[in-house]
Amino acid sequence: KILSYYLPYGNKMFENDGISLDIQQEFQIGYDPQTNRITIPVRTPLGDLCGVKGRLFGEPDEYNPKYLYIEPTVKAKLLYGLYENKDYIKSSNFIYVVESEKAVQQLATMGIRNAVSTGGKTISRTQVELVTRTGCTPIFAYDQDVQEDELQEIASMFMSGITVYAIIDKDNILSEKESPSDNSEKWFYLVKNNIYKIKGGE
Repeated sequence: KILSYYLPYGNKMFENDGISLDIQQEFQIGYDPQTNRITIPVRTPLGDLCGVKGRLFGEPDEYNPKYLYIEPTVKAKLLYGLYENKDYIKSSNFIYVVESEKAVQQLATMGIRNAVSTGGKTISRTQVELVTRTGCTPIFAYDQDVQEDELQEIASMFMSGITVYAIIDKDNILSEKESPSDNSEKWFYLVKNNIYKIKGGE
């Protein structure tokens, strides 16, 4: 019922950011005319709608932030994309953990469906547990501005016996704050050349 409040249309802004209209439709991206925001439904691992994130359709300013929750949720208890990508994750040995919901959709457009988002550069204990429960080896693919020591701190939250990897842009191909998923050529280069173990499976 909540999703019926929004117009079920894809948008050119996301398409220009590397998210195809087909993927926008699959992830039920819409538009809320009341708030002038692109709507991103957020679901539990079982598929229940538990929130809607809104991306301002235009340039943000001090009164209009880029992102806000139109329907609030507790993002620390969820992994975006875990439900939408569940079948692909089940058949994968590893899982990409990215920052944003948009990154999950960008990767889906590239055909990469074993990905989830923490909704920011931090990760909660619950999110660590959800990643662990997939049985997949995590590969963190956070934005360029996340430092190696921050990744080490995140990796330390996982139980001993779990190996954790991360994409670290040691070749400096990303611009400041760029996400590895923003450009498909850069993504595939980084996956091939810049994945490093940050916690062994001791």
